[in-house]
Amino acid sequence: MAGTDTNFTSRVRVGGSGFTIFTFGSQPIAFCQQASYTSPQPVGGGMSAIQPLDEPYPIEIITPAAAGPGQLVLNMFELFGSGGVASKVWDRLGLSLGSKNSPFGSESPENQSTNFRLTGGAANGGIFAGAVDIVDIFIRQAQADPEKLKIVKVIRPLGASGPAGSPIQPYTEEYHGCVITQVQDGEQIAIGTMEVLKQITINFRYVTRNGQPSLAFKVRDNSL
Repeated sequence: MAGTDTNFTSRVRVGGSGFTIFTFGSQPIAFCQQASYTSPQPVGGGMSAIQPLDEPYPIEIITPAAAGPGQLVLNMFELFGSGGVASKVWDRLGLSLGSKNSPFGSESPENQSTNFRLTGGAANGGIFAGAVDIVDIFIRQAQADPEKLKIVKVIRPLGASGPAGSPIQPYTEEYHGCVITQVQDGEQIAIGTMEVLKQITINFRYVTRNGQPSLAFKVRDNSL
């Protein structure tokens, strides 16, 4: 019934189809086939049950007030290079795409895939453009401004009047302290192989929601 009620604006979230967008350094991550997110897990096993010898059940369950790092794994389509230069999947992380006012969702020529300059060393390339291997990536990210490594997940809800006229504003999750920790650049090619996928693993320190940090920071900063 919700699908036919024009006054009902709450919808079950659709994950793909352009409703979820990931950006790296404020730029959309181009040609990403899948993004797998693992949330930060509690330290120390997450909980401990306090149960004296003479109690049939725990009398208390305690939890920590800290969590370890989270993780994002990106499955990226490898593209052909040009001019005798290879195109690596990390070349386009932070790559400037299209209009500054509409970096995604635009049909303008600068946003068409045929006009992307994704080979290593492109003039408008990201901070990893032209990096040779994982060691090169480690060095470049150690020298980079952390803001250029920040990943943001943008979710664009569908309103009753459709995507173009949706009254619902997009919302975000921001991943801070991002560090590339692994790149799977190997491959196995057979006669029937079509697309080639590579994998980038990124760990991050913590998450904010629409720029709002966790209460944990306030608790940490309270004067003793």
